[in-house]
Amino acid sequence: MNRLFVVVFLLLASCSLVNLSNNSGNMNAEIGEERVFLDYASSFPIGEKSLNAFVNVSKWRGNSSGTNSHAKKMADLECASAAIVGKKINADSGHIHFINSATVANNIAILGVARKNHGCHLITSKIEHKSVLNVFKHLESEGYRVTYLNVDEYGNVDLRQLRQSITPSTKLISIQMFNSEIGTLQDVKKIGEIARRHGIMFHVDAAQAFCKYDIDVNAMRIDLLTVAGHKIGAPKGIAALYVRDPQKLQPILFGSGDVFFPGTKPTPLIAAFAAAVQDFKFDGERVCHIFAVLAAELLKIEKIHINSSTPSHILSVSIDGVMLSDILKRMANYSFSAGCSCAGQEKSNVIAAIDPNGKLPACTIRISFSAESNIDQMIVFGQRLKAIVKNLRLEKSVSKGCERKQNSSKLDNILKTLQRKTLQN
Repeated sequence: MNRLFVVVFLLLASCSLVNLSNNSGNMNAEIGEERVFLDYASSFPIGEKSLNAFVNVSKWRGNSSGTNSHAKKMADLECASAAIVGKKINADSGHIHFINSATVANNIAILGVARKNHGCHLITSKIEHKSVLNVFKHLESEGYRVTYLNVDEYGNVDLRQLRQSITPSTKLISIQMFNSEIGTLQDVKKIGEIARRHGIMFHVDAAQAFCKYDIDVNAMRIDLLTVAGHKIGAPKGIAALYVRDPQKLQPILFGSGDVFFPGTKPTPLIAAFAAAVQDFKFDGERVCHIFAVLAAELLKIEKIHINSSTPSHILSVSIDGVMLSDILKRMANYSFSAGCSCAGQEKSNVIAAIDPNGKLPACTIRISFSAESNIDQMIVFGQRLKAIVKNLRLEKSVSKGCERKQNSSKLDNILKTLQRKTLQN
């Protein structure tokens, strides 16, 4: 591995390294007592303004489906909230449908198009969230044809394969904007242009990207877009689905009210979602700096593979010669994920897709953070992980065949990308 690029990262982090020397004496106490949250990709802490909006509106009487003045007050608030969410993606409020989760929103979008076009051909990628992949697997059992696009070692969708996969019966392309495991940011605008050129509906799961990266549903040619509240500081239990043309979807739920998600609307949650959208701040420059600091620290560990090629709030690494269960047990005071937080103990479809030949080790962890994360804590995390990995390897607490040869050329490419993009920011 070329250590020159590591030096670049260390120089970027120099101001933080100075502070570390003053705190080193308390390192053991911090490790032993403090619980550090490094799982922001799973759920962002609720913001004060969002929580206040939820509490205040929860005290209101009635519900928005009524015809009295109390109902009108709630309906007006929901409309105003939809306008706030819509403005963030350059969409009118009438195209915003509030749903109880991104998982359900993804189901409504994909099944809605499929049911409208029975037996059609559908396209997605191999690194989608389970709430997308499992819908397509179900549709395959019903006779639908699905193409699962390959990705490169960094998770980028194969656009050539996408173009070649399109047939006259293709009715939907569904691609996640920002991958929740390794942090790949797809070129959704280019994919949207391909879809629009062929008259195909384009669905984007933007649960991780919403309010962090620019989204314009018109410029990006997006027909359906999923966003989630709890990823930006709203309470769990509220999401939204943007629908460009309702006539192109078959409803899969039935009742009164919203055509796609009927029933009494959770006005307090909707208000909290809108408050979170207005209050959420994403400092991309600082996030890239934290990423660089953490990457530099982790690269001090021998035989470690960085799976994230672009600086973001997610950093995924695979570690040779250790078992995931041992890492989780000995790093119990740190909250991070084993791959995606939704995957549980299942093998990650994302890692399998970026590593089809099985060269990466089984131990993969995802560290995710925010702009408010403490840089010194990141450095201590890296130091602690290095010490634990070293001890575990000495103890040989690893199953046979887990150790694999380091791919130094891959790491060099990643470091070059990180250096270039970090300096640009």
